[in-house]
Amino acid sequence: MIKSKKLPKHEDSNGWWDILPPAKPANILAGKKQARTVVVGAGVCGLSTARSIAELRPDEDVILIEAGRAGHGVSGRNAGFMLNMHSHGEPKSLDILKRNNKFWTRGLETLRRLVQENQIQCDWNDWGRLYGAAGEDGEKNMKMLSNVLERLGQPFDHVSADRMQNMLGTRFYHRGLKVTGNGLVNPAALIRGLAYSLPRNVELFEETPLLSLTRTKSGFRLVTENGEIEAERVVMATGVFLQHMGLAKNRYVSISTYASLSEPMTDEQLSIFGTDQFAILATSENGATVRLTQDKRLMFRNQFTHDPSGVLSRDRVMSTKALHRDGIRARWGDALDDLEMPYTWGGTMAFTANDGPVFGEVDKGLYVVLTHDISPMTRGTAMGELLAEHMEGRTSPMLDTVLQARQARWLPPRPFLDIGVTMELWRIRREGKGEF
Repeated sequence: MIKSKKLPKHEDSNGWWDILPPAKPANILAGKKQARTVVVGAGVCGLSTARSIAELRPDEDVILIEAGRAGHGVSGRNAGFMLNMHSHGEPKSLDILKRNNKFWTRGLETLRRLVQENQIQCDWNDWGRLYGAAGEDGEKNMKMLSNVLERLGQPFDHVSADRMQNMLGTRFYHRGLKVTGNGLVNPAALIRGLAYSLPRNVELFEETPLLSLTRTKSGFRLVTENGEIEAERVVMATGVFLQHMGLAKNRYVSISTYASLSEPMTDEQLSIFGTDQFAILATSENGATVRLTQDKRLMFRNQFTHDPSGVLSRDRVMSTKALHRDGIRARWGDALDDLEMPYTWGGTMAFTANDGPVFGEVDKGLYVVLTHDISPMTRGTAMGELLAEHMEGRTSPMLDTVLQARQARWLPPRPFLDIGVTMELWRIRREGKGEF
């Protein structure tokens, strides 16, 4: 028997979710159900896997269960970049980056198509992204990023400090790179829209945390707070909570990041900018992600912490709000001191040491899929589709690429891992102190 040692629970808010219209009431599992396939976790990986299995097997029912609400969890908490490529400076391996580029491209194409076909109202737009360098670390990584983009054949434009100032209303950045091809969204709206537009043969149960998973003669029994499901196959798509189910142990590091979101800005506040929207990524790992959204809000994301549990307390999250204020002031002085920032939240991501996947059948009928490292939304979408193909006996060159890749490398146990990660985060902050 596998028991959930810690359930996904968010004590903080999620600004992207909170600004949406109220969600329809959750469909909570009660009583007994049966299905050939159950997917656990309605984040980007779980939604993609469930949708793809349902499309490959239109005559079979698929059950998808989510501990909270689809869109309120980690996949609805990111900065909203649906990336077609991303790297902080020199990549670990250009071959791995080229491999990932295939997944990012496929996932981006799928998400763009689903948004259009289902008319998902998530503020999707194709403005692209602007990389900014503010200090020595940013400049060093900007040069390496330029080289990587050239080697991958990705088009980009150099942006001077004067152009950055005209666009952003700040001299904080020394220069930039403008890259196109990616989408920008409200991620909570995107995930909610994907959940509400699942094929008819997918039944979604929200506010239905998995308590235990037991093997039976015919497959598995999944027990929740108010019901149970008998299934032949189970897909675990629970992100950093995989380890709390005894899966993928010592294969990834749980790193949390934090964001704040403003109220819609006034015309006077908007007047400091030279554009009606922007989306900034830092070249330095310690830099901030900043967006001026379509609905005229400012989003600011920075600060990384190591959180093995994946559960962030409200106090931990709110302590980052002052840091975000400092970052905004470093860019725009006191011009935005009166801007209300009512939403602050955190989200926890999985990082593997070698960029290896956590993917496939780990025991008979039991599958795992984890979106990891950078560009999790587009890569997670592609990985869900590929896992569905694998489960249904399909073949493709891209699936072969995943299956032939080295799986996520083993990491040392705690507390040795904690010490190593803490030292690495300290190095990132020290080297990139001028980028925040």
